[in-house]
Amino acid sequence: MEWRSEEHSSKAEAALASLSEEERREAQRAASKAMHLLLSRQRTEKELRTKLAERGFCAAAVEYAITYVASYGYLDDRRYAEVYLHSMQEKKSRFLIRRELREKGVSEELIREALEENEEGSEDEVIYALLCRRLGDPHSRGFDPEDGPAPDGQDASDTSASFRSALSEKELRRTVAWLGRRGFSGSAIWKQIRRYQEESDIFYCRYPK
Repeated sequence: MEWRSEEHSSKAEAALASLSEEERREAQRAASKAMHLLLSRQRTEKELRTKLAERGFCAAAVEYAITYVASYGYLDDRRYAEVYLHSMQEKKSRFLIRRELREKGVSEELIREALEENEEGSEDEVIYALLCRRLGDPHSRGFDPEDGPAPDGQDASDTSASFRSALSEKELRRTVAWLGRRGFSGSAIWKQIRRYQEESDIFYCRYPK
């Protein structure tokens, strides 16, 4: 037999008992639909409520369905926040993750707890890893003087030059925008771009101090 929360189970049974026969049938259909929706992918309570309402279920049926699936542990906003953070923390900033979880209906308290329990790694390292993933190994992009003169007659020792053969201004702008859409601040992004430059000996266009 599947584990079931006694507290949520009692609430579900009480909610069902208070309904008319017709409402009870609708509530049971809503619960079945809720289980089906959660089997396809994990959702927050807010997302599940929205989906059930869109299917035309009345408020009482939705309430019963939420309590029913929660009683079996299939609906858990805390677990959702932890899983979402774990899957996204190497792709997005914590600021953006917090905002997205809030939009999904997760409470500020649960978001804060999930963030506090997952302090592994700094955002600087996340940004740098994303830069390497998008631009490639920094050690394979630098200019080697033994390969010949710098392109366009540029002096390879001139760090203010735009070394477009290694990384064009357009590519740089797109990379900054790409990281910005993931919620990272401009100062944090440029800090890691400088680090990438130092690792690769690439000379970009001028960037913010």
